[in-house]
Amino acid sequence: MQKTTELSDIIIIGAGPVGSYTARVLAGKGYNVTVLEKRSSLGEPVCCAGIISPDCFDQLDVNIPLANSFCGAQVYSPLGQVLELRRPSVQAVVIDRGLLDSAMAESASRSGATFKFGVNVKRIDIDDCGATVHTENNAVVYHGQVVIIATGFNPLFTTSLNLGSPDRFAVGVQARVNLASSQPLSIFTSYDFTPGFFSWVVPIENGTALAGLLSRKNAARNFKTFIKHLKDSGTIAAAEQPCYRGVNLSLLGRTYGQRMIVIGDAAGQVKPVTGGGILYGIKGAGCAIDTVEQAFEQGKFNAGSLSGYKRKLKKVLGRDIRLGQLARKAYEKLDECRIESAFSAAVKTGIVDKLSNDEQLKFDDHGAVMLRLMKTPAFYKMFGSILMPPRKNDYDL
Repeated sequence: MQKTTELSDIIIIGAGPVGSYTARVLAGKGYNVTVLEKRSSLGEPVCCAGIISPDCFDQLDVNIPLANSFCGAQVYSPLGQVLELRRPSVQAVVIDRGLLDSAMAESASRSGATFKFGVNVKRIDIDDCGATVHTENNAVVYHGQVVIIATGFNPLFTTSLNLGSPDRFAVGVQARVNLASSQPLSIFTSYDFTPGFFSWVVPIENGTALAGLLSRKNAARNFKTFIKHLKDSGTIAAAEQPCYRGVNLSLLGRTYGQRMIVIGDAAGQVKPVTGGGILYGIKGAGCAIDTVEQAFEQGKFNAGSLSGYKRKLKKVLGRDIRLGQLARKAYEKLDECRIESAFSAAVKTGIVDKLSNDEQLKFDDHGAVMLRLMKTPAFYKMFGSILMPPRKNDYDL
C-alpha cells in the first residue's frame, strides 16, 4: 500500500480542551497546525465534573452555555459535620466537557488548524529532518517539525517515547444521577467511598447532577458504595451507568525531548488535591507555545532548544503543584478520626470564615490558599488538634 505523507509545521496529538487551545493559538500565529484525535468525533460525554473558575472559563474563550454556577459548597466530614463555604459572588462554574471539546475544536478550526479524527497514533519517529507520526493503518503518515502530545491520561504512550509516566495516579468515576430534592454543590470525605480522596455531587440541570469520586484502587466498588449512600440518604433517586478515567497526580519525569513537548494531563499538569486539569493544562500550553515559537525563530528543535519549556513550567506551575502535592500527601495520611478533628477545629477557629472573607483568594489558586493558610494562626491551632490523639467526644456525633 502506497503511503501518503501530510506535512505540517506542528502536529498536536489529542483534541481535548488543552490540545485544541494550543492549536488555536499557534494556528492564529500563522503556523500550519494539524491535530490528530483518536476519537471519531467530539461531543460525547466525558468523565469530568467540569468545575472551573469564571476566570478559567474566560481564558477558554468559547461561547457555550454553563451547566450551573456556584457561590459556595458544603463539605461533609465522615460522620456528617458540615463546613459551609460561601461567598457573595460566583466562585465556580460547571461546563459540559463534551460540549467544551467540540467548541474548542471548532474555535481552533476557525483559526486555521486542521483536525483529523479517528486517527490512532502508533509510533513517532524523530530525526534531524523532523518528526514523523505513523498511524494504525499506516496509509497516512504525518510529518512536522514539532510534535505536541496532549493525549490526556495515557502513560503507555509517554512510556513508549522514553518520557516515562507519572508515578502517582488515581481513577475517576462519575455518573449522571437524578436528584431526589434540590441540592447544593456537595463534597464528601468519608473513607467508606474514597480513602485518601473525596467524592462529590454537582447539580447541573433539570433535577440532575454529576456524582463522582477519585480512588487509588477499588474504584468501581467504592463508587457503588457511594451511590448506595446517596440513595439511602434520600439525596438521589437513580443513577446512570458510570464512566471511568485515569487522573495523573504527579508530574511526568520528562516533559520534552527532541522535537516533542508534552502538555496537560499527559504531563501531569493537574491539581494534586482535586485532580482538575483544565486550568493547569492551559498554563502548561502557554509555556509550550512560547517554547515552540522560540524554536521556530531559531530554527532549532533539539532537546536543548526546547529545554526552556521546563524552566517556564517551573515558574508558572512549580509552586502550586509542589504545595498541592504536600497537601495531598498530608491528607492521605489522615484517618477518619483526625478528619473529624480537623472539621471540629475548623469550626472552633473560624478559619473557613477567614478564608471565605478574603476576596483576594481565588477558587483555582490552590498555592495562594495554602500560603495564606500557613500565615494564619488558626491554621496551626487546627493542625495541632489534628496531631493530638482524637478524643471520643470530638468525633462521636
